[in-house]
Amino acid sequence: MDLNLLQLAEPVSHIPPVAQRVGTFESPIHLPIRLNLALGCGAVLASMERALRLRYSSLLDAAGH
Repeated sequence: MDLNLLQLAEPVSHIPPVAQRVGTFESPIHLPIRLNLALGCGAVLASMERALRLRYSSLLDAAGH
Protein backbone atom coordinates (compact mmCIF):
# COMPACT_ATOMS: atom_id res chain seq x y z
CA MET A 1 0.00 0.00 0.00
CA ASP A 2 2.91 2.30 0.51
CA LEU A 3 3.53 2.22 -3.21
CA ASN A 4 0.03 3.50 -3.93
CA LEU A 5 0.39 6.21 -1.29
CA LEU A 6 3.50 7.54 -3.01
CA GLN A 7 1.66 7.72 -6.30
CA LEU A 8 -1.42 9.28 -4.71
CA ALA A 9 0.65 12.01 -3.05
CA GLU A 10 1.78 13.40 -6.40
CA PRO A 11 -1.61 14.53 -7.84
CA VAL A 12 -2.82 15.65 -4.41
CA SER A 13 0.26 17.85 -3.99
CA HIS A 14 -0.55 19.64 -7.26
CA ILE A 15 -3.87 20.97 -5.93
CA PRO A 16 -3.21 24.74 -5.60
CA PRO A 17 -4.06 25.18 -1.86
CA VAL A 18 -2.03 22.07 -0.97
CA ALA A 19 0.89 23.13 -3.20
CA GLN A 20 0.99 26.57 -1.56
CA ARG A 21 1.02 25.10 1.93
CA VAL A 22 3.36 22.09 1.62
CA GLY A 23 4.83 22.30 -1.89
CA THR A 24 4.66 19.79 -4.69
CA PHE A 25 5.84 16.19 -4.71
CA GLU A 26 6.96 14.07 -7.65
CA SER A 27 6.73 10.34 -7.11
CA PRO A 28 9.93 8.45 -7.94
CA ILE A 29 7.81 5.47 -9.02
CA HIS A 30 5.37 5.49 -11.94
CA LEU A 31 3.51 2.21 -12.46
CA PRO A 32 0.96 1.38 -15.15
CA ILE A 33 -2.69 1.66 -14.08
CA ARG A 34 -3.24 -2.10 -14.37
CA LEU A 35 -0.40 -2.82 -11.97
CA ASN A 36 -1.70 -0.19 -9.54
CA LEU A 37 -5.15 -1.76 -9.61
CA ALA A 38 -3.70 -5.24 -9.13
CA LEU A 39 -1.65 -4.09 -6.13
CA GLY A 40 -4.65 -2.33 -4.60
CA CYS A 41 -6.94 -5.31 -5.09
CA GLY A 42 -4.30 -7.64 -3.69
CA ALA A 43 -3.95 -5.49 -0.58
CA VAL A 44 -7.71 -5.38 -0.06
CA LEU A 45 -8.07 -9.14 -0.50
CA ALA A 46 -5.13 -9.86 1.82
CA SER A 47 -6.53 -7.62 4.56
CA MET A 48 -10.00 -9.17 4.20
CA GLU A 49 -8.56 -12.67 4.39
CA ARG A 50 -6.54 -11.73 7.46
CA ALA A 51 -9.53 -10.17 9.23
CA LEU A 52 -11.84 -13.07 8.46
CA ARG A 53 -9.30 -15.66 9.49
CA LEU A 54 -8.64 -13.92 12.80
CA ARG A 55 -12.33 -13.64 13.48
CA TYR A 56 -13.45 -17.18 12.66
CA SER A 57 -10.42 -19.38 13.32
CA SER A 58 -10.78 -21.65 16.34
CA LEU A 59 -7.02 -22.24 16.37
CA LEU A 60 -6.23 -18.53 16.56
CA ASP A 61 -8.99 -17.88 19.10
CA ALA A 62 -7.78 -20.71 21.37
CA ALA A 63 -4.16 -19.49 21.17
CA GLY A 64 -5.09 -16.10 22.64
CA HIS A 65 -6.52 -17.51 25.88
